[in-house]
Amino acid sequence: MMKQLFEPILFPDRQSLIWQYRLHTEDHYKGYYHWHQCCEIMLVHGGQGSIVVNQQMYDIRRGMLFFFQPHQLHRVSSEVSPESPFIRTLFYIDPLAAEHLLQGFGKRKAVFSALWQDNSRACGFYLGDSTEAAEWACRSYNQSRGAAVGEDSEDITLLLLQLLDCIRIAGGLPGGTGERRSLRYSEQMMSWIEAHYQEDITLEQLAALTHLSKSYVSRIFHQETGSRLVDYLTARRLKQACRLLETTDLSVEQIGAASGFPNPSYFNQLFKRVLGTTPLKYRKGR
Repeated sequence: MMKQLFEPILFPDRQSLIWQYRLHTEDHYKGYYHWHQCCEIMLVHGGQGSIVVNQQMYDIRRGMLFFFQPHQLHRVSSEVSPESPFIRTLFYIDPLAAEHLLQGFGKRKAVFSALWQDNSRACGFYLGDSTEAAEWACRSYNQSRGAAVGEDSEDITLLLLQLLDCIRIAGGLPGGTGERRSLRYSEQMMSWIEAHYQEDITLEQLAALTHLSKSYVSRIFHQETGSRLVDYLTARRLKQACRLLETTDLSVEQIGAASGFPNPSYFNQLFKRVLGTTPLKYRKGR
């Protein structure tokens, strides 16, 4: 069973940032597809695995910084052990609050605005020589946060400026190089699914796309992403259904069909199982 797709981030009163410093996981890490209503920024201190976001895959390693846009479907999958723990610092912030803090810092604000509004930009950045600077920025903010009474907007602004500078210095390039690599098989499939998820998708179609056997299509997708192909397709379709429920007056039956679920009964059952509520209640609760 898939975990709930939409994870609302609840900010305490008078706080604009939720902070989690050097989270350490070594015994169990089960990835799942989800999205938030705010921005999530994650700096990797150590570990291995993969991150799926925006039909792309990124390797987890020290020095990778990830920027997840509001409502952007993503999945973090890490292979953890006592010898190879997954260590990361992450925080959630409302993009409008962040832009307000960045007023007066034109270049950095432009970088931040592009990161949270431009769907064509990379979502993962290898910081290279700037890794230690980013880790120092997070450590310094954590110390200041621990010593302060309440949230300090000046400290948050400084943290954002330092991390945005690290991204700028790194060149904003996925994987940390200027070379365009060949797409992984899973990325080819995700890109094709993005254009066809409303349709009836078969393994035969994906096998023809990748020039692989039907049995190997599912296997290679799982090997590369850590998840089942059917889970990705379901998550993508349900995300579209949620968007249509939020932004249109279409009937539930119409939304199901437009999202790739022509059977209304199955759509209602699956939606409730994965998101914990019915489509109608989801719409009323927005």
